[in-house]
Amino acid sequence: LRTHPVVLAGGREEVWPIAEVRVAIDGQEVTTPCFIAPEGPALLGAVALESLFLAVDLVARRLVLVKGFAAWPIDHVAALG
Repeated sequence: LRTHPVVLAGGREEVWPIAEVRVAIDGQEVTTPCFIAPEGPALLGAVALESLFLAVDLVARRLVLVKGFAAWPIDHVAALG
Protein backbone atom coordinates (compact mmCIF):
# COMPACT_ATOMS: atom_id res chain seq x y z
CA LEU A 1 0.00 0.00 0.00
CA ARG A 2 1.06 3.54 -0.62
CA THR A 3 0.02 6.55 1.46
CA HIS A 4 -1.04 10.07 0.59
CA PRO A 5 -1.99 13.22 2.53
CA VAL A 6 -5.72 13.98 2.77
CA VAL A 7 -7.59 17.03 4.03
CA LEU A 8 -10.65 16.17 6.10
CA ALA A 9 -13.91 18.15 5.98
CA GLY A 10 -12.93 20.08 9.13
CA GLY A 11 -9.61 21.13 7.57
CA ARG A 12 -7.39 18.72 9.52
CA GLU A 13 -4.69 16.97 7.49
CA GLU A 14 -3.80 13.28 7.84
CA VAL A 15 -1.89 10.66 5.85
CA TRP A 16 -4.00 7.66 4.77
CA PRO A 17 -3.18 4.43 2.97
CA ILE A 18 -4.42 4.08 -0.62
CA ALA A 19 -5.25 0.81 -2.37
CA GLU A 20 -6.22 0.06 -5.96
CA VAL A 21 -9.64 -1.62 -6.03
CA ARG A 22 -11.93 -3.01 -8.75
CA VAL A 23 -15.38 -1.44 -8.78
CA ALA A 24 -18.29 -2.83 -10.81
CA ILE A 25 -21.65 -1.08 -11.20
CA ASP A 26 -24.31 -2.09 -13.73
CA GLY A 27 -21.87 -4.16 -15.77
CA GLN A 28 -19.20 -1.44 -15.97
CA GLU A 29 -15.94 -2.28 -14.20
CA VAL A 30 -12.90 -0.09 -13.48
CA THR A 31 -9.81 -0.05 -11.28
CA THR A 32 -9.61 3.06 -9.10
CA PRO A 33 -7.73 4.42 -6.07
CA CYS A 34 -9.47 3.98 -2.72
CA PHE A 35 -8.57 5.75 0.54
CA ILE A 36 -8.49 3.44 3.55
CA ALA A 37 -9.90 5.47 6.46
CA PRO A 38 -8.25 4.51 9.77
CA GLU A 39 -11.54 4.33 11.67
CA GLY A 40 -14.23 4.02 9.05
CA PRO A 41 -15.19 2.59 5.68
CA ALA A 42 -13.03 2.62 2.56
CA LEU A 43 -13.72 5.84 0.64
CA LEU A 44 -14.08 6.13 -3.12
CA GLY A 45 -13.71 9.57 -4.62
CA ALA A 46 -14.53 11.49 -7.75
CA VAL A 47 -12.10 9.43 -9.86
CA ALA A 48 -14.19 6.29 -9.33
CA LEU A 49 -17.42 8.05 -10.28
CA GLU A 50 -15.90 9.78 -13.31
CA SER A 51 -14.36 6.51 -14.51
CA LEU A 52 -17.81 4.93 -14.49
CA PHE A 53 -19.47 8.05 -16.01
CA LEU A 54 -21.54 8.58 -12.87
CA ALA A 55 -22.47 11.66 -10.85
CA VAL A 56 -24.28 12.13 -7.54
CA ASP A 57 -27.88 13.39 -7.65
CA LEU A 58 -27.99 15.13 -4.26
CA VAL A 59 -31.76 15.64 -4.32
CA ALA A 60 -32.73 12.05 -5.19
CA ARG A 61 -29.71 10.66 -3.28
CA ARG A 62 -28.63 8.34 -6.07
CA LEU A 63 -26.01 7.92 -8.76
CA VAL A 64 -26.92 8.98 -12.30
CA LEU A 65 -25.27 8.20 -15.63
CA VAL A 66 -23.64 11.24 -17.30
CA LYS A 67 -22.04 11.91 -20.67
CA GLY A 68 -18.26 11.82 -20.98
CA PHE A 69 -16.39 15.12 -21.27
CA ALA A 70 -13.65 15.56 -23.85
CA ALA A 71 -11.46 18.60 -24.31
CA TRP A 72 -8.78 19.43 -26.81
CA PRO A 73 -5.23 19.76 -25.47
CA ILE A 74 -4.19 23.41 -25.00
CA ASP A 75 -1.54 23.25 -27.75
CA HIS A 76 -4.13 21.89 -30.23
CA VAL A 77 -6.58 24.73 -29.44
CA ALA A 78 -3.81 27.32 -29.95
CA ALA A 79 -3.01 25.79 -33.36
CA LEU A 80 -6.67 26.15 -34.40
CA GLY A 81 -6.80 29.87 -33.49
